[in-house]
Amino acid sequence: MKYISKFFIFALWLMTVVACDNDKIYFTGPNYVMFADSLLDMPVTENEELLFEVVIGATHTSNVDRSYIVDVDLKRTNAIEGYHFDIISRNVTIKAGERTTKVLLKGYYHHMNVEDSLAVTLCFLGNEDEFTELYNDWTNVRLHKCMPFNIDDYTGNMRMTCTFPFSTSSVTTFLVTTEKKNDSTLIVKSPFDDSHNLTLKFHTAKDDPFDTTIDMTEQIAFTDSYYGEVAMSTIEGVDSYYLPSERAFVLILNVFIPKIGSFGNYYYIFEWVTPEQAEAEKNGISNPY
Repeated sequence: MKYISKFFIFALWLMTVVACDNDKIYFTGPNYVMFADSLLDMPVTENEELLFEVVIGATHTSNVDRSYIVDVDLKRTNAIEGYHFDIISRNVTIKAGERTTKVLLKGYYHHMNVEDSLAVTLCFLGNEDEFTELYNDWTNVRLHKCMPFNIDDYTGNMRMTCTFPFSTSSVTTFLVTTEKKNDSTLIVKSPFDDSHNLTLKFHTAKDDPFDTTIDMTEQIAFTDSYYGEVAMSTIEGVDSYYLPSERAFVLILNVFIPKIGSFGNYYYIFEWVTPEQAEAEKNGISNPY
């Protein structure tokens, strides 16, 4: 989840500019200090040593260090400091000649639930002349518990719910099996016919805890008696994704005949079920295609 920083937007709106010989543009209005964003999303992972940075900026540089105190606005905060999160240091400094600094937050994974809606609002204390509501004198940080990815959570029996390309009037549910190819690749065994599997690549969220997307390159999904080979693939700009807390994933796939044309885009929902649940469902549910 990404938000556009308002730091330079506000500066450009109010600035009176002068151009130097090197064409650089400088802000010549009042001196203000602000949070770079008014809304942030903070991932909280099992690695509780991973710190979250909240950027603070100034409209002007200074020839001396400038120190500020960051506090919690309790009226707009429901996360509990010392239990859900901590501020590593309330005292921050913008060094001489610089325009930015940051305050660091630490989240506590084991004190949160995935479904929690927790947030902390940060504000400044003191130096009132340097702050204004127009310039983000507070920021709201939403805390999200991000569960780790494990490909084994998606192997075994899955309940698949979908509409089919040639019969979209009703939703169909049946059981499929999956197996691991490697730590980030899953194979869905014969979801449409006995001759074709689907191979899925999961993003493992190592670099971005919010990245829970799935890629499926173009591949033949089934053979139709009339149309022949029908292919499927994930869609650029439309995320297919997994839900670690639910042991489920959702594929949004383009269904098409290679080099001829597309039937459209369809949702395919997969939910992991226990062996006992699968056995109970097997007798009454089978692949309808």
